[in-house]
Amino acid sequence: MLDGLHDRLLQRVLMLFSLVLAVTCAGLVIWDPQSFADKIGGFTLTNAPALIWATCTGFIHGMGFKPRFWLWQLVFFPPFAWIVMIYILSSAFI
Repeated sequence: MLDGLHDRLLQRVLMLFSLVLAVTCAGLVIWDPQSFADKIGGFTLTNAPALIWATCTGFIHGMGFKPRFWLWQLVFFPPFAWIVMIYILSSAFI
């Protein structure tokens, strides 16, 4: 079942969406981490690992990589990462 979902998510538009979100999150952390952390409420025990995981998932999906094993397909499921990255970016800019 996850195999079919991942196959449907391997569309250029969705991959570009993942890549843009991941590059934006990574760029903001690299450019000025203290300012970005202040905007999102600090790098806490919950949002820092979530941001790292979501950014990695965005890069994985954005580059067109599809995990083979079902557990990794579940761990690196792009829509979950989109939700996290959009939430963090919206809290930084709104």
